[in-house]
Amino acid sequence: MSGFEHAFGRYRIRRRLDKLEVGQPHPATLVGVDDFEKPVMIWRIGDADGQDSETSDAAMLEVQHSASLSHANIAQVLDVGVAHETRFVATEYVGGQTLQDILRVRKQLPWCTAAYIAGEVAAGLSYAHSRRARNGELLRLVHRRLTPRRIMLSVAGDVKIIGFGISWAWPPADDDDRSPEDTRGEPLDGRADVFALGAVLRGCIRHAEVPVALRDLIKRMLQPHPEQRPTAAEARWELVRILHAARRPPGPRAVAELAVTTAPRLDSIERIERRLDSMTVDSVDHARTILGVYERYGQLCLDAHLGERATTHMVRALDLADGLGRDDYAARFCALRGQLLAQANRADESRDWLERAASLLG
Repeated sequence: MSGFEHAFGRYRIRRRLDKLEVGQPHPATLVGVDDFEKPVMIWRIGDADGQDSETSDAAMLEVQHSASLSHANIAQVLDVGVAHETRFVATEYVGGQTLQDILRVRKQLPWCTAAYIAGEVAAGLSYAHSRRARNGELLRLVHRRLTPRRIMLSVAGDVKIIGFGISWAWPPADDDDRSPEDTRGEPLDGRADVFALGAVLRGCIRHAEVPVALRDLIKRMLQPHPEQRPTAAEARWELVRILHAARRPPGPRAVAELAVTTAPRLDSIERIERRLDSMTVDSVDHARTILGVYERYGQLCLDAHLGERATTHMVRALDLADGLGRDDYAARFCALRGQLLAQANRADESRDWLERAASLLG
């Protein structure tokens, strides 16, 4: 095991489980006998004693039902447990990028590629929405938090929904494109996911380039009343029909190309994260080197529009700069954190950090 990995049960991860952000996936390794290793994704879903028993029972039932899902377009739930008084869920690892990561680099996608991705997501949603228990009753599974960051595009060309069964771990204000019935706190069914998928599809493409049939479908998916929207199955077949009319309908190759072409920048960021996690301050000169790595990391995340990802690291860098009495570095890290928070739509916090940077510069 690497010196900067943390163990809990059969799993290894680069950060302590209780320090992970709730509701966000983190790559980890499942370790077995005879050097067996399998990559997985670990989701922290809260502290073991952080919920009342009624909420906890309902949440665990949702996870168990989601574990029964087995579909090419859904990342499967593999395990659930408690370690160090922290609840976690282990899911299938999907090697690739989230749709959000890709949109940060590409901004928009060709309409036919976006429609193909949406069709694959709709296929997974249709399967989940129609899943039944052994007694024949509908499980009534709803993702609830479908956004570009919970749609994975793999380097093999797969499109997979991540986070099924874990939606209750996210705060209600986690996403902007929630269905009207969700914002009103009403009971949800699969049509809430259809609304979210319509919002995802709308955000991927230039409206002027979209065929009339696709514009009409997106409009129906975004209807304010659930009964006016198509089901996921109906949306899937409509997307297939629209793509069939295209001269060069896309497929897995287009998805793989998107995942691969955005990988280098993200791989660089992940390599720097691993380096920072393994670094220790042995001397003042070494500390200056680490400060330089932190600065490079923050700038890369800023360029890649990964505002939320780097803000914690900037605080660590600021603490190190303060310890060395380096107001010049401290000012740069305050400014970087302010810009990163602005990307994450946290305007008030951003303004505070930018003002702190200005005061350090005198």
